[in-house]
Amino acid sequence: MLDMNGLSGTKSDDFINAAKARGEAALQDKQPRLTKLEKAFRHAALRRRAEDARKQGRHP
Repeated sequence: MLDMNGLSGTKSDDFINAAKARGEAALQDKQPRLTKLEKAFRHAALRRRAEDARKQGRHP
């Protein structure tokens, strides 16, 4: 039987959720100091915001 210790996903999920929250919290900062993962979540949030603004007829 294969031992799957550490692969439950809970610690990884916590890490990812924290990075997502920190990246999205830094949306207003001009040059935030973030990890690569946090930067990726920030970039995705900025793109979502711009896309939503375009759909509503506003410019970002």
